[in-house]
Amino acid sequence: MVSLQFPTWVSGVLYQPGQPSFAVEDEGFLLGLSVFDSLIWDRGCVVFFEEHMERFQNGLEELGIAWPLPWEPRAAVEELVAAITAKGEMPEQLILRVTATRGVPGRGPALAVTARLCEELPEGGVAVALAGELKAIGDRCEGIKSTNRLRNVLAREAGLAQGAWEVLFATTEGDLSEGTITNLFAAVPGPGGARLVTPSEERGCLAGIVRNQVIADLLREPLLVGGRAIPIVVGRLHDEDLESATEVFLTNTTRRVIPVREVLGKAVHLLGVEGPVTKAVAGRISALEAAYRARS
Repeated sequence: MVSLQFPTWVSGVLYQPGQPSFAVEDEGFLLGLSVFDSLIWDRGCVVFFEEHMERFQNGLEELGIAWPLPWEPRAAVEELVAAITAKGEMPEQLILRVTATRGVPGRGPALAVTARLCEELPEGGVAVALAGELKAIGDRCEGIKSTNRLRNVLAREAGLAQGAWEVLFATTEGDLSEGTITNLFAAVPGPGGARLVTPSEERGCLAGIVRNQVIADLLREPLLVGGRAIPIVVGRLHDEDLESATEVFLTNTTRRVIPVREVLGKAVHLLGVEGPVTKAVAGRISALEAAYRARS
């Protein structure tokens, strides 16, 4: 939900909190023909901005929204950040959401940048539940970060009512895919030692930016925990893998690496924030962010 305490930037105009800013004829509003990406503004830097914009552009092309847009997204973000800073409201971290729509027919696309505060995570890790709905493998819409979020929103609301912070989707073929707002990783024991498993995009999950950073970094340099290499496996993650996992964590842009302490309805024994694999991955992401900040 967008916080009303901050101004918004829409198609070149800054609006004060609560001011109407979108036409009701906009096809993003009427038909869901819109794409968004959530960025993290962290102490003066929008982390992994280029990676977010590459995914954003791909989504626009999938929905037939012409690129480049009439407005440059980075300039729009910088203008909103400057407006918030001028009001003396800028915290150390802020979630910035960039949304592009098809716009009103005949007028061309619209672009919006909104801001909200970061959500605090529960101490000790989060609880997750399993969704009742299944994801269809091969649905091209699963790879688009569009505003068509009804299934995810309702599933997460049902999870919150159960005491879960996040809800995990399974596929129609029985394996696990992702969360409503996160990607999924599990440290799974095996004959040759533990491995870190995450579902591939072919299993219906969105190509999360932090997810992609974790995968690429661990492929470049294997994760070492307690002197042992933990290989990264991108493929299928089954229910029985979740039950045998020693660690489960989630990733997304706003909270990076999110330890899981409990899977509701499953007798799993997870280490939560104490997990050495989770800690090691979080450290690697912090190092990647520091390197990005240094060259930006």
